[in-house]
Amino acid sequence: MAWAGLFNEKVEIYDLVKSKNDYGVITEERELTYTTRAKVGHVGGSRSVINSEITTPYVKNFVLRIYVPVKDDSWIKYEGKYYRVTSIDKNKELQQQVITGEIVEE
Repeated sequence: MAWAGLFNEKVEIYDLVKSKNDYGVITEERELTYTTRAKVGHVGGSRSVINSEITTPYVKNFVLRIYVPVKDDSWIKYEGKYYRVTSIDKNKELQQQVITGEIVEE
């Protein structure tokens, strides 16, 4: 079943770009590489205590077309928040990929 009309949320793909500055130090920055539409679903997000800190690991599923260039170290920006890619599941029959992302709290 194709969901052509349900790709109605705007997402941006950010990739890690390494560059060398004038002093020879290699710096890493996130750079916008792709903007597209997606179907977004909320998977879960319950509070937990890790190392005496309260964290809320919000997890979302992003359904994108298969041609969208997403890598394992990419971040997805959705509604002003960044999500780290935790898994990519490609479905060639439906020409889509389901990406699971966890919110970045940095």
